[in-house]
Formats: sequence, structure tokens, C-alpha cells
Amino acid sequence: MQLPAALRKAVERELATANPARLRAASARLSEFYRSGSEGARAVPAPTHALGSDELRAAYLAVRMPATFAAVVAALTWTREACPDEIHSALDLGSGPGTALWAALQVFPMLRAATAIERDLRMIEIARRLACAPAAGSAMLPDPAPAAGTQWLQGDLTAALPQGSWDLVVCAYALNEVDPAQRAEVISRAWARTGKLLVVVEPGTMAGFANVLDVRTRLLASGAILAAPCPNALGCPMSGGGDWCHFAARVERTADHRRLKDATLGHEDEKFSYVAFMRSADARSAFTHGASPDDGESNCGHPARIVRHPRIFSGYTQLTLCRDGEIANTTVTRSKKEDWRRLKRLGWGDRW
Repeated sequence: MQLPAALRKAVERELATANPARLRAASARLSEFYRSGSEGARAVPAPTHALGSDELRAAYLAVRMPATFAAVVAALTWTREACPDEIHSALDLGSGPGTALWAALQVFPMLRAATAIERDLRMIEIARRLACAPAAGSAMLPDPAPAAGTQWLQGDLTAALPQGSWDLVVCAYALNEVDPAQRAEVISRAWARTGKLLVVVEPGTMAGFANVLDVRTRLLASGAILAAPCPNALGCPMSGGGDWCHFAARVERTADHRRLKDATLGHEDEKFSYVAFMRSADARSAFTHGASPDDGESNCGHPARIVRHPRIFSGYTQLTLCRDGEIANTTVTRSKKEDWRRLKRLGWGDRW
């Protein structure tokens, strides 16, 4: 996964005037924040929390925007499997430079109207410039970009949200920047403005998962309908504290990305946790009803989610699944021809 070509070029233009040494130092600070994912890391600024310098904003574009984009695309793609309704409008909470809106357009191409809320005015200015990226294309067809009519609002998520209803409400990598005492109210307001789907994405750390688990618990209690990743609304089997539910999105690194991180590999895996809720049960796919249309007899009627990398051996593969409110292991052998065929296109995070 990588940023759309036009967006990638627009980011390169934004970074062209950045001081290389300062950009490298700022990139290291942001990476440390996401790796730690703890309250103790508050000394390290996060992209949704009033970045204090141009170097930190540039660092977000260079090393965090591609990773966040990939994670949100993955979360939205898995969510759409459960709720295939078309999405025409979106509200992005803690939007930064519009990362989640770009991701939403990859998954929901019918998206036409959007509202983005971001506390940093300078980041909003960057978002507006990036949204014009397709206009800079030459012979290439333009990539989908946030609509020209996107409303970019400066504001804090703990303040009153704009009135209205949006098909999709996204809160990506922003909830951890809200005071813990105010998070419940933020989610309550976000859900009140959700027409079809609410998706919350957080770093794939224990702290990030704790935020996601709290959202899951609160919205289930309010009667909201789980869309993803959970195969059912039973108690989370990873809520005991020893383990945490997270997934990974592979990000292709550019040459600049590798240089800033002193990396040799051409990719990295962005770990993230997420949860998605739908407003109406009418749109649910067969998966959320208890069967996947492509499933073989071995798992018919028992939906599950692959929650770890499949372990592949000669002649068989071991899967770790979340199913029926428990974490269970299952072995798929070549003799199970239908399941073996399906494994070729499935991995960590997919439904089973």
C-alpha cells in the first residue's frame, strides 16, 4: 500500500523546502510516539495534537501519513465487507492533512461531500493544498481526492461538533489525544452524527487497543451494531490485559521515507487497532449474520476473524481466530481443498 500517485507528488512538493536534519529529528520523535503508545509519551507531539513546528508537520507527511493512510484503508475495507452500503458523505474527526478522507475515497469512490475537523490551522492549510493534488497531474488520470466542496473546520474534538448526519464518521489516530475523561463524550457525539458507519482507528499498541475496547463496550451498551473486526458482539477475549487485538497494513517506503528512518527494507508494517459500528442491521452482509458466502462446510455458520499472521508449513497452515467470543487455533490442510484455496487470498485481519 502506498499513497495515491498525485498525493505522493503533492507531499514531495510540501517537503521540498524542509531542512533535512530537522526533518529527520522530527520524524524520529513522531515514530517514538506511535511505538510507545503510552500516556508517558505525551512529551512527544502527535500529529493530531497541535504540532508545534513546520518540521513536525512535514515529518507527519513523510513518515506518518503513508502509514495512517494504509491502516485506515485496511480498516475501511474490512468494514465494507460487513456493510456494503454506498457512502456519499463523511465526517473526519481529527483530520490532520485529510489522511482518512483520502483513504475513504479509495474504499468508497461514491464519496462526494465531506467535513473535516482539525485543531491545527496550519495543518488545515496543508490539507487544502494536498486536496488540489490531482489538478497538478499531467497525462495521468487524477486520483480520487477530497471533494472541492470539503468543509475544513478548525476545532477541538472536545468542543461541540457540527450538527448534521454523515454516512461515514471516522476518528483515526485521534482519540488518544483526547483527555481520557472526555473520550466517552467525544464518541457519543460522533455516534449521534453517524448515518451509517462509525470507524475508530488507533495505534496497534496496548494503549490504542484499550481506547478501541472502551469504544466497543460503550457503543454496544447503547445498542449500536458491530460491523468489524469482531465477528459477533460477545465479550472480547482479549480484554484481560495479557494480549491485545491489532492488525497490520504493509506500507511501501519511498526513498525519502527510508532515508528519514535509516531503513533498508522497502516496506514497513503499520500496526493498528480498530472497531466499526453500523447504524442499521439491514445492510449487514452474510458474515455478520453468521456465515460467509464463500465459506466451506468447515466454518459455515461460525464467522471468525484471523487475528494473527497465518503460520504456513509444508502441507498445512495454522490460523489463530477470534470466534464465538474466544481465541481459537485451527489447522487447515491441503485435504480441505476449498479452505486451502481460500487461504491463498487471505491473511491477518481477514474474515474466515
